[in-house]
Amino acid sequence: DIADSLTVPGSISAEGLCSAAAMRLGGQEPAPAARPGPDASDFMSNNRLGAAISFGLALAIVLIYGFGNVEVTEYGLNYSLVTRKVDHNTYPAGRYWIGPLNHFLKFPSILTTIQFSDLSMQTDLVEGGDATLKSRTKDGLDVSIELSFQYQIIADKVHELYTNLGPYPDFHKLFVRFAIDRLTEAATAYSATEFFTSRTIIGKSMEKELKKDFNDRLFSNVYSFQLRTVSLPNEFESAIQETEVMRQDLQVADAEQNATRVSLETQLIQAQKRTKVRANKGEAEAAAVLLANKADIEQYVAMQHKSADSYGNVLQELGSSEGSMLEYMQARILRDHPADKTVVGMSMRTLTTNVGG
Repeated sequence: DIADSLTVPGSISAEGLCSAAAMRLGGQEPAPAARPGPDASDFMSNNRLGAAISFGLALAIVLIYGFGNVEVTEYGLNYSLVTRKVDHNTYPAGRYWIGPLNHFLKFPSILTTIQFSDLSMQTDLVEGGDATLKSRTKDGLDVSIELSFQYQIIADKVHELYTNLGPYPDFHKLFVRFAIDRLTEAATAYSATEFFTSRTIIGKSMEKELKKDFNDRLFSNVYSFQLRTVSLPNEFESAIQETEVMRQDLQVADAEQNATRVSLETQLIQAQKRTKVRANKGEAEAAAVLLANKADIEQYVAMQHKSADSYGNVLQELGSSEGSMLEYMQARILRDHPADKTVVGMSMRTLTTNVGG
């Protein structure tokens, strides 16, 4: 119908031609033909199709924008744009349906480094570090400290972290300020000499305090604490170095003295051991001699008793004659004495008597 009512400039429509022919023939102009009205069924069909297409497009948009994504290096909190509230649940890495009017507030799930050092040494950091810590020692000297550590947010406490300290990177900046305050305060508990001689002990003490505060108050765990360098005034460092050299020389002298003392004590102990061994050996030899002499004496006494008993029996057999007994004993002695060592002396009277007889 719309196309029939349109005319092209410079042309005559079909209805115009018919009217002109009728008038030329003397007739009246014919009444215009009635135009057909719109079809209700077509209208409803077109509306349903449009509604279906609109609903499908809306549903696709809702589906597409209703999903949220959390990367493998992140935690997520579901934030509603309607209620302006955050869900308590912590979402690990993955894709989740959260609704088109929600989005994720993201927090790092990996270790994050906080470093206080020369800025030229921080080119490898994702988050720029801070300059060297400035503090004072217990005895009032300026001290510059270079250190670094890493923190990791506790997964179950991400909601508490957000509600108390805010989103990332606001809480990270607060972590840095807190670490500066805590570490500079801890540095004031130690003297300059202790920083020079007991750096390891001081580092462990700072690490212990920092771990406790981050866990109790900042909902994070601290790892890989490193106390790198401690810079004191040049004059003090020179004096400390000289003092340390003298202390080391004194320690060397003490070690040499102890070595000499140990060597002499060892020699003394060895001499005492040798003396004791010799004394024990002498006592043993003396005891052996005493036992041998005692045995010889007992044997000799026993033999004498036996000899006396036997001589008594002989004396009885000789009629208790002492002269005969002496002659018997002389004869026995001559018999028992070795012949090659025996010399017998005889008087002249005995020889004369023997010869004359």
